[in-house]
Amino acid sequence: MRLVFNVGVGILVARYLGPAHFGTLNYALALIAIGVAISEGGVEAFVKRELIRDPDRAAAVLAAAWRLRLIAGGLCYTASLMWAAWGETDPVASALVAILGLMLFQPALAVSDLWLHARLQARLAVRARLAALIIGALGRVVLVTLGTPLVAFAIVAVVESAIAVVLLNWTARTAGRPDRPVNVASDELPRLWNDAWPLLLSAITVILYLRIDVVMLRQLSGETAAGTYAAAVRFSELASFFPAAIVTSLLPGLLSSKAAGAEAYGRSLQRLFDLNALVAYAIAIPMVLLAHWIVRLAYGESFAPAGAVLAVHGGTLMWAALGVVRGQFCVNEGLTRFHLLATSAGAVSNVLLNFIFIPRYGAVGAAWGTLIAQGFAAWASSFCFQPVRGCAVMQTRALFIPLRLVATIRSIARKSRIR
Repeated sequence: MRLVFNVGVGILVARYLGPAHFGTLNYALALIAIGVAISEGGVEAFVKRELIRDPDRAAAVLAAAWRLRLIAGGLCYTASLMWAAWGETDPVASALVAILGLMLFQPALAVSDLWLHARLQARLAVRARLAALIIGALGRVVLVTLGTPLVAFAIVAVVESAIAVVLLNWTARTAGRPDRPVNVASDELPRLWNDAWPLLLSAITVILYLRIDVVMLRQLSGETAAGTYAAAVRFSELASFFPAAIVTSLLPGLLSSKAAGAEAYGRSLQRLFDLNALVAYAIAIPMVLLAHWIVRLAYGESFAPAGAVLAVHGGTLMWAALGVVRGQFCVNEGLTRFHLLATSAGAVSNVLLNFIFIPRYGAVGAAWGTLIAQGFAAWASSFCFQPVRGCAVMQTRALFIPLRLVATIRSIARKSRIR
């Protein structure tokens, strides 16, 4: 629902603001999104684990997570204020960063969300977040209708975040969430941090993948290029939901096949790679071919250069499709360190390629940098580590799924003629 609203209402906002102002807004949002990933502290999975293992310690665990996230959010907000004061020359961008920076405290204030998920009451959390999302979307529509200035859109984003926090805490309290103790055991925070920091690094690399392009474009090529890029990638980001949803839906069957033996597990894994690759081709090919038409229809002529960006960035859907399956394979096999190294290397290569491509080719250069970097991180890196090379072969076979399907159809047709 968030992706749908981001595309639907985002198109309306983009048409109203124009490429330059839309680029400034998305630049500030991208900076804060990186900070939010840090503010979350990477503790989500471990907090849920502890809440499930020992419900009696729920209050203490939530308090430790709250304090860790509050410290991280405070440090990130201080950094954002310093950047707004001394690192920004545009007063509008400075104001946006300072206002949106308040969202850095949401992870700490919304730890009730983790408790609801651990209690298998995620539907309650979803209802709270969805209500806030709808209010925020309606607020943006009203701002466009009234013709308000750019800063008002940042205020609405913060209000939406605050409403989500209030509703989550009220919902969790109603469902029986224990009160957080004032004091936290001396060993609780260090233990939580020792568990969480690898996942924090992984989360930072993922958000860098998603947001660093807009930040670097704005710094190296200007607001208009950042707005053009941000408008284009909304479509490919929406499409990337489908491969992730497929893996989530078929995960129980994959785990069952793993228990049945290596051969059955390998067949199931190859089928999952093939299915995701087939879905990626089915979505990416029309998206790339119709990119210019899609952008003009959605955003108007002022965003016409975004068509070339989408024509390149749409190719990243294949790497997302293969990468999400490999990520699940790494989790199943205990290869999370390799996954962290691969995503980190991809993020670093993305930044380096941006420095090369953006000054020459602008937003299209950023799209090429992302396409190459994600190809290395999600596929080529699989050949660099022996325990994952079998997975690399499966990924490569999946890349050729259209040719394999044609060969299979021909073989069936030939056999039917012989009969």
